[in-house]
Amino acid sequence: MKKNLSVVLLLLTTVTVFSQEITGSWSGTLNIMGNKLPVVFHISKTDSIYTTKMDSPAQNALGLPTSKTSFAENMLEVVATGLGLFYQGTLYGDSIVGTFNQGGIPFPLVLKQSDEPVLNRPQEPKPPFPYKTEEVKFTNKKDKTELAGTLSIPDSAGTFPAVVLIAGSGPHDRDETVFGHKPFLVIADQLTRNGFVVLRYDKRGVGSSDGQFETATTKNFAGDAAAALDYLKTRKEVNRSKIGLIGHSEGGVIAPMVASDNRDVRFVVLLAGMGEKGIETIMEQNRLSLETLNMEPENRERSLKAMREIFESLPEWQGTEADRVTLRDRLSQLWEQYPILVKMKLKKDPFVRDQFNAISTPWYRQFLALDPAEYLQKVKCPVLAINGEKDTQVLADKNLSAIKSALDKGRNHQYEIKTYPGLNHLFQECETGRIDEYGKIEETISPEVLSDITAWIKRQVNF
Repeated sequence: MKKNLSVVLLLLTTVTVFSQEITGSWSGTLNIMGNKLPVVFHISKTDSIYTTKMDSPAQNALGLPTSKTSFAENMLEVVATGLGLFYQGTLYGDSIVGTFNQGGIPFPLVLKQSDEPVLNRPQEPKPPFPYKTEEVKFTNKKDKTELAGTLSIPDSAGTFPAVVLIAGSGPHDRDETVFGHKPFLVIADQLTRNGFVVLRYDKRGVGSSDGQFETATTKNFAGDAAAALDYLKTRKEVNRSKIGLIGHSEGGVIAPMVASDNRDVRFVVLLAGMGEKGIETIMEQNRLSLETLNMEPENRERSLKAMREIFESLPEWQGTEADRVTLRDRLSQLWEQYPILVKMKLKKDPFVRDQFNAISTPWYRQFLALDPAEYLQKVKCPVLAINGEKDTQVLADKNLSAIKSALDKGRNHQYEIKTYPGLNHLFQECETGRIDEYGKIEETISPEVLSDITAWIKRQVNF
């Protein structure tokens, strides 16, 4: 890392640059502790205004929106506030040399105009399917948002039990496409082949769904999931008394939010769902991220303490001028605590500005204050809560224990809780469980997990 940094500094001090054009597609590869993650920026220009769409090919996340693109004096900056990331780089000939930052963690990234890799995903089902699929739309009437999705229906007569799939955090499409994998497509295929109607949908502002993703909160997404449930009740193919919810990650919080307020939910499956408060989940994620920077333990703990103080202040944040000044000051102090090599790669003012924009969003502030136990205690239907032992995004032991405690407190003993050894947040067989490993694994989801989910929900509906 030191060698790479010195090369960048040498370029900055010895190369004279001239104004060039930046439009087109630029790709590079993040090197995260020896693991490689491709990134692509598609930059366009209309009437002197630059805009960028971002791809993460390993996640098969394509056309992600960004909030700002600027290019002046050969300096490029791309900001995606909704994703909590930004990129800064300088154009040198046919390369852009810079730094990619997400969640406050910087990584060197050199961009070139090049092609995207082809990924092997053997579990992804291919047509023709032995069931019917239908493109559908339904409306969240409270927010006046129309959502689009795919309904898969067994190809036989009669009515069937049904499931709504609820995706995790981020601008997910109906397949919950991530790292080249389509876990919701795989799950929907599995369940429909076993006699279930399955509805999966694009999040608001994503794919064919209307609305604004960037301004939505977890409670808004819960309203969308409730609208999906209501839509299933209108379908003649669906047995209205046998509809359940399957939520992954943040979807594993949303499912109890919907079920706690709707007795028509027959069962709930939580895939790597949260049991701890939002602030604790984010703190654990930041702890793991800081460990990748090889900081001294004392410095790391000091940074985590500063982060917690910032996070604890945000749920009550009103956005007044005094609030804004205080938050910027705290972010500035956080930057000062980073090691010198990190500060050399990450300019202070952009760091403060972009972190300010990311964590002051309604979604982030509401998520920090979110307590899943509040909703889990009110869920009265059967619950299956599972997680991978090596999950580094939602830690298995802490969150499954918290889920169990909340269900017990609500006197709901119709639950099953299970941890799967060797599986990560996506329920893949893995080595480390880190996010940068997801895209390198060909397996989309463990066949054992698929089988267990199917068998459990069949028991709940006597099918």
